[in-house]
Amino acid sequence: MKELPKWYVEKRKRAQELLKNAKPAKYGPDIDLNVFNMQVPAHEKVDEISELSEEVRDASRAVGTRDDEGHRSGTYFQHDNDVVYLKYTEWLKENLPEGLVVLNTDDAIRTYPWLEKYWFKHLSMGLDKYANYVAANSVGGAFVWVQEGVNVGYPLQACLYLGTDKGIQMPHNFIIAEPGSKIHIITGCTVNPECKAAAHVAATEIHVKEGAEVTLSMIHSWGQNFHVRPRMGATVEKNGILNMNYVLMNPVKSIQMYPTVILKGEGARASFRNLILSRKKSNIDIGSSIIFSAEGTKGEIVSRAVIMDESTLEMRGILRGNKPKTHGHLECRALLLSDNAIARAHPSLDGRSKETEMTHEAAVGKIADEQLYYLMTRGLSESEATSLIVRGFLDADIPGLPPELQAEINKIVSMTAEEVM
Repeated sequence: MKELPKWYVEKRKRAQELLKNAKPAKYGPDIDLNVFNMQVPAHEKVDEISELSEEVRDASRAVGTRDDEGHRSGTYFQHDNDVVYLKYTEWLKENLPEGLVVLNTDDAIRTYPWLEKYWFKHLSMGLDKYANYVAANSVGGAFVWVQEGVNVGYPLQACLYLGTDKGIQMPHNFIIAEPGSKIHIITGCTVNPECKAAAHVAATEIHVKEGAEVTLSMIHSWGQNFHVRPRMGATVEKNGILNMNYVLMNPVKSIQMYPTVILKGEGARASFRNLILSRKKSNIDIGSSIIFSAEGTKGEIVSRAVIMDESTLEMRGILRGNKPKTHGHLECRALLLSDNAIARAHPSLDGRSKETEMTHEAAVGKIADEQLYYLMTRGLSESEATSLIVRGFLDADIPGLPPELQAEINKIVSMTAEEVM
């Protein structure tokens, strides 16, 4: 195997030194990463998804991964810190044989010297100890490179499966969309149900070049004793578009994420759609940030959440209008179903030009008694009525999603709502 380049080895050493004094994250509970084991068992590569265990495939299906790879351009599958399956579909091979490059990030770093200029350029490794941890220790991650002018007609699916008790998964992902290209990536993160506790700490860097469009749909299903700290930074150039969709339906010990998008070129756009079901004793702190750094840029953050049991949810969002003729909207809505649950919304608008226009809506409240009463008079029990209202609240169409993925997300929401009620 080709050795890692000198620049990478030196930057990793520097990151390891900085990690000794790295600062905690600004938000969310601080976790001791030293209690988790970086040395997890190795996993063998497979030639077909069907060769993965039924347990692994069941978990991956629940987060949108298709065994048959139908309506997909390819599949990236990572088990703990090993990439066990990476393959393009026959459709992609026939139609776009050189239009899309997908690699294990470690292999991409060995292959492309120019990747140095992207490594922690969209995200500072000094952001906090979690970003620094990935810079110092990352293993694996998906490198996705779309060639100029290429429209990848079917979504690429990526699944990260965490299966080792007390293990830690630490991928570094890159998405680079060359000018005029277009891609949709579906990322499912899930765990072994027998795994009692573990951590997922990741970095994702996205570069959307002029006129390109990237849609990233993330469906996460963690465990009750899992800590999750994804770090994400993105840059969008002139007339580029970045759409980010996030779905979280299962309990988690703690999750804290705050992806930031910089709209760098004129006419660039970004949107976030977050659907969250906060259950049991979950501690969830999720934010999104859009920085409008060029004229004529637009962005939107829309979050919907249902909070129940003894969980805590913090919904954060910031729009920063640095340039004229910029438009942004921020919406946070939360449905509180328990007297023991806590929900807080933290919308922030930061206008730095007299020609920027930023708006926000925020609401936290319970189900209206009239809604329950109306449904119960139609023959539904209170739990059935509540389940129906929750499904309707979370059943939001996400612009740009393929119909089959929207149907999968709606199915996940419906099944979860029925289960918890």
